Amino acid sequence: KPRRKIESANYTIQIAAWPSLEQARREQLQLIEEGFDAYIERNYRKEKDIIWYRVRIGKFSDKNKALEVQKQIESILGVKLWLDVIPL
Repeated sequence: KPRRKIESANYTIQIAAWPSLEQARREQLQLIEEGFDAYIERNYRKEKDIIWYRVRIGKFSDKNKALEVQKQIESILGVKLWLDVIPL
């Protein structure tokens, strides 16, 4: 039997996305104060010719570990977050 190729991917937890770097930075600093290693990722949306700033936590190779951390952060922050796939 031929083996099915499994695409490699990493995962990150997205907290929010903002149209301004200032808003994203405020959110990032609040998360850092809470003890999270938050970072900002610049995302150019070609179809609309705009830039959004994504506030994210973590890079995980294991999806289950990422989901576990996501649930912990959701319970601490009291908000629903989403897991984003970073293709390799």
